Amino acid sequence: MHTNKQGWIEADEAGHTSDPKVFAIGDAIKLGLVTHAIGHGRKSADAIHALLSGRSYYMPAPKPMVSYDKIKTSYYDICKGEHFKPKTEANRCMSCAVCRDCKMCEATCYYSAISRKDTPDGSYEYVVDENLCIGCSFCAGICPCGVWEMVENI
Repeated sequence: MHTNKQGWIEADEAGHTSDPKVFAIGDAIKLGLVTHAIGHGRKSADAIHALLSGRSYYMPAPKPMVSYDKIKTSYYDICKGEHFKPKTEANRCMSCAVCRDCKMCEATCYYSAISRKDTPDGSYEYVVDENLCIGCSFCAGICPCGVWEMVENI
């Protein structure tokens, strides 16, 4: 199997790799949310079924998005006491922006601007030393939970 410069397995939209017997999806091809992996898995399952059935696989046309005004808000928990905003909640699907303590942000920060601090109540928090942070956004890019957010300096 071929890998890219970052070490991720190269695969097409259906998960086909350079080895016809191997499919790669989810975090094997790039970091993402569980919903990304589920979507990749569904496409790969369709491709594998087509392969085993002896027919060729064609990527189906993307389904249209459900308009925000048709979303039933009663199915969603409101996070952090905010008013329900469908566009915001849709982006948090399967990842409620709560840190899973994977330490990826801390490990990725070249200048050690991010550190984990234990709090007296037994919980933890990750903090940024603004004197060390260069704004590279690696932490935001690698976080599987969407905890880190980059803002423009003013």
